Amino acid sequence: MYLSSKAEVIIKKIIGLYPESTLSIGTFYHEKLSWRVYGKNCRLNKEKLQNYEIGSLTKVFTAFYFIELFKKKVVTSQTKINEVVSDLPTKNYPTIGELLTHQSGYGYLTPLKLSDLIGIIKHKGTRRYNPYESNMCADNVRKILIEKKIPTHRRRVYSNFGYAVLGLILSELEAKNYEECINAFSKKKLGLNHTNFGDADLLPGYFKNKNYGNWQWLDCGNNLGKATGGLRSNVVDMLKFSSKILAESTFLKRAESFSLMGMFKRQDGIWMKIGQTGTQLSVMMIDTENNSSAVVLVNCLNKYSVSLARELLLRVFEE
Repeated sequence: MYLSSKAEVIIKKIIGLYPESTLSIGTFYHEKLSWRVYGKNCRLNKEKLQNYEIGSLTKVFTAFYFIELFKKKVVTSQTKINEVVSDLPTKNYPTIGELLTHQSGYGYLTPLKLSDLIGIIKHKGTRRYNPYESNMCADNVRKILIEKKIPTHRRRVYSNFGYAVLGLILSELEAKNYEECINAFSKKKLGLNHTNFGDADLLPGYFKNKNYGNWQWLDCGNNLGKATGGLRSNVVDMLKFSSKILAESTFLKRAESFSLMGMFKRQDGIWMKIGQTGTQLSVMMIDTENNSSAVVLVNCLNKYSVSLARELLLRVFEE
């Protein structure tokens, strides 16, 4: 794997500032996966790959599942929530497309309560405390859908709750809980053997070189909060996933369909998604014009991961 001098400087900055962390980087180009893992003192770690909490990159897996359902005509982007989820009142609910693109109108803080906000403050952001651990269990999500006033202004607002609703829709369609749906999809459809909701080979998160452990998720039968950011994965699986995305006919025909994946387009034309849970950070960048991608996974918070992913993508042609 080729690394420019700029990439090497960024890697040294991350590991130098956060020596307890483990940094995984990789690229996909011309059907080839290239990756490296760095540990203390920037030494190349040749041990077996470990998993990270990939945070909101979980949403991309959920969205990709829906792309498959669209192709099979099981549902469409215009299907409304109450056309799938049973026992909801007759209201003007948002569509699946609006949920996928964060245009459902459900707010950023839905369904957080005052106690959750206090918990976030107490734990200095969300380093140890998972504000979505229990309040997006299926029964609660359904209750909110019934009782909460339907948003009339479908403006773009980043919504974790919207993706919990998508998890509920998947559960209804497949007659399984959300976790079972995504675990089966990741393994059987995408061929990923290490992407799931388990704790095997999972790295803890660090902040100022203090071990903050991992986010926990309440076992409530069908915890849809996991759809907001509960998946764990490693760099090879994430690169394989990016290759599946690049090969998807929906995006080959119309690159703007990437917006259905909850990704956003940078000014340089690169599609990007960032994930964070507690003290772990993940970045995926996709260059549709050059059919390439870059992934950066690290179990610490830092301001360099995005620039590192961009540098990897810029230099992938020089491998």
